[in-house]
Amino acid sequence: MRAEVLTVVSLSLGMIFATLTSAQSQDTFSISGDFTVENAPPWVEPYLIEKKLVVHNGDNIKRTFILRALTPENLENPKDLENLPLQYEAIPEPSWVIPMAPGGGQEIEIEENSSGVVDIWLNIPRQENLTSQKWEAWISVRRRAEIGEVLEPELICKVWIDTSAELPPPQPPPNSPFILIAILALGVAAAVVLLVLWLRRRKEVGKKIVLRV
Repeated sequence: MRAEVLTVVSLSLGMIFATLTSAQSQDTFSISGDFTVENAPPWVEPYLIEKKLVVHNGDNIKRTFILRALTPENLENPKDLENLPLQYEAIPEPSWVIPMAPGGGQEIEIEENSSGVVDIWLNIPRQENLTSQKWEAWISVRRRAEIGEVLEPELICKVWIDTSAELPPPQPPPNSPFILIAILALGVAAAVVLLVLWLRRRKEVGKKIVLRV
């Protein structure tokens, strides 16, 4: 009986310690708030948006944070879907939102008591059916555990995306007349420079011949 009581007490103390540790870890780790991206065009290649995600490391050691984009239903609590803003739906594909650490990649190292800025890229395919859409995407920021740590606290930044009503004009293909005209203009300019140099050289040679005679 005494052994069972000790076991229960030990488990209770362990849960209390884990809760306190989690709360303490959360206090030293924060991110900037949710934001909205308006008039986001479906495009043929990824593009950088103006909004940034700021991650703050309030710990006394350097920490590594792992970034990834999620759709709301990818998380453990499906009830969160009920909290979507009016008229917004979960983004169909999380890869359309790309959090990018400085220097590239989805991991960012932040020194003690410092902050890091994460770029946000959108990669929405250029399709007519993706215009005039309202989506919610989540950006997960998870702090990597150090040696001896068990918990990896995670914070979520919610991004509301309103796509443009129309598709933007497509980029000119590589063989478009504009590029051909530019290439032709460069070729003409190079030919003129060579001609001037040749005439100058010929004139100098002619002067030398006259002087010798």
